Amino acid sequence: MAAAASTYTRYTAANNVREDLADFISRQDPESTPIISSAGRAKAMQTLHEWSRDGLRAPNADNAAIDGDDATVSTKTPPNRIGNYCQIFQDTVSISGRAEVVDKAGKKSEMAYQKAKMYKELQRDMEKMVVSNNVAVLGSGSVAAKATGLGPLIYTNTSHGAGGSTVAHTSGVATVAPTPGTARALTDVLDKAAVQATYISAGKVPKSVYFSPAHKAVASGFTGIAANRFEVKGTNQGAIIGGADVFVSDFGALTHVPHYMMAGSTNVYGLDLSEIKIAYLRPFQSTKLGRSGDYEREQILVDATLRLEAEKACFKIADLSGG
Repeated sequence: MAAAASTYTRYTAANNVREDLADFISRQDPESTPIISSAGRAKAMQTLHEWSRDGLRAPNADNAAIDGDDATVSTKTPPNRIGNYCQIFQDTVSISGRAEVVDKAGKKSEMAYQKAKMYKELQRDMEKMVVSNNVAVLGSGSVAAKATGLGPLIYTNTSHGAGGSTVAHTSGVATVAPTPGTARALTDVLDKAAVQATYISAGKVPKSVYFSPAHKAVASGFTGIAANRFEVKGTNQGAIIGGADVFVSDFGALTHVPHYMMAGSTNVYGLDLSEIKIAYLRPFQSTKLGRSGDYEREQILVDATLRLEAEKACFKIADLSGG
């Protein structure tokens, strides 16, 4: 079949048909930053942000004094002084005069749209730094300063594959990256051992454990996950329970959290977020830059670092395969 002769069709009208472009923009990439959004906030006063970390001596069941004896003085040690460098996260946009004023789909101002987008992107950059194995970089006139991620900062309650290790970071900044060990699969044995070690060290367990999506799926199959039941009311259909979000250990409950930025990661982090702060030297800010032509330029930046206070309250399972 074919159109009747001399019929005016959509193809004939090609030159005067309006476009059908929806007046909205859908953002398809994830925007959440679960760790930095839940961590505390602190103020940094220098590019090297420092804090003190102290501990208690081991309990002594035989601490018994003789009646009437002279007091015995014990040796005391000062707190450890720990630090991390602030890192400048920035992005800059340049918008021409015409690009700003033409009629656009889904946005009125190109500059406003790009700035809002950059704020989200810089937050994601900060989150990625937090979950990384990045080491501290002092920085210079030709080298950008960098903050240390959680990988080198957690060293007490760590589980590594054969040959792997994380250097104890008891003073200054962490400049040594963890040594990779032999890759191994995530198991409930590794998870339970890390939880127990943290309980022994800190007297508590982290409330949240962050996994790559693949490792989260593995954790949902840990031995001991009980058969789940889901109440079905009225005519509603039943639900198939294929995952577990809370793991109740011998030492407390831990929420299992998948983190999309950890896809491919070899680490799992057990975090007590009350012991984690993001310290800001300069909060998020927008600055108009000088112009020499028909355009506007603006820079968005944030100057911040990661502060891990009670390191013993967290754990790391490293050198995992299948992330």
